[in-house]
Amino acid sequence: MKYVILAMSVLLLNFSCSTKNFILSNSEIVSFYFDKKIKNLEKKKVHNIEEWRALIKIKVEYAYGILMEKGDRLFEDDYSKSSTYYDKANKLFLEAKQSSFMLLSERYSNFDHWIKKDSIILFQKNDIHDLYWYAASLAGVIQSGRGSDPHELVNIPIIGMLLNTAIEIDPNWEDGKLYSAMMSYTAVRPDLYGQALEDSVNFYYKKALQLSDSSDVSIFVSYAELIHKPKQQKKEFIDKLNYVIQTELANNRKNEISNLLSKRRAKWLLSKVDDYFL
Repeated sequence: MKYVILAMSVLLLNFSCSTKNFILSNSEIVSFYFDKKIKNLEKKKVHNIEEWRALIKIKVEYAYGILMEKGDRLFEDDYSKSSTYYDKANKLFLEAKQSSFMLLSERYSNFDHWIKKDSIILFQKNDIHDLYWYAASLAGVIQSGRGSDPHELVNIPIIGMLLNTAIEIDPNWEDGKLYSAMMSYTAVRPDLYGQALEDSVNFYYKKALQLSDSSDVSIFVSYAELIHKPKQQKKEFIDKLNYVIQTELANNRKNEISNLLSKRRAKWLLSKVDDYFL
């Protein structure tokens, strides 16, 4: 899962790195910004595809980068409050899921049949954006629901279909973002386990690093959580997260906000080492 808050770059553009980090650490400030932005977009009564895409993207980014993150941090200390963040994220993911499905269905009337493997669609490069964000919203619904709706689990293979289709069209899209997403998807596949699962995650991990030129440190955080943590590889877990924390961000404007959030998560994960490892 990637914690990318590109919309925040507009708000934070002229601030220093330390100031941006302070703002991002205050979820109330960030939540106010996103809530207001979403409300304003919805008030406009979205009509064109770019406005729909903007609304879907900001809902998914907000839900993943701020709400789910806050829920994770509060889970053990205040389950009730943690649940309010998960529930709010779930609502946004569901809305993004419905909107993404609508965009693709309007373009391809047989899209619902394609999902069921009852039809063939020759997707174009312009479709990758919608395929990716539909996959992200489906994954978000599952994660934020925390098992409350087991029917959503049937969408796990669909996430793989969407991402694999996008990769077939353009594997280099967004500097490895598709491969990074495939890392997280592979880790939850019910048909993969043991060495086969690790080998698959490693394949996508290397691809994501290569295409991003290692400039997106969220890839390292994801690997630490997906592989090192469940395999109880404490040293490797700590090393990767320390690498993320020590990475210089000054010359990496493209992934700056994502990397700041990843650094914050890395620090939090390191504070939980004694809980994660025997």
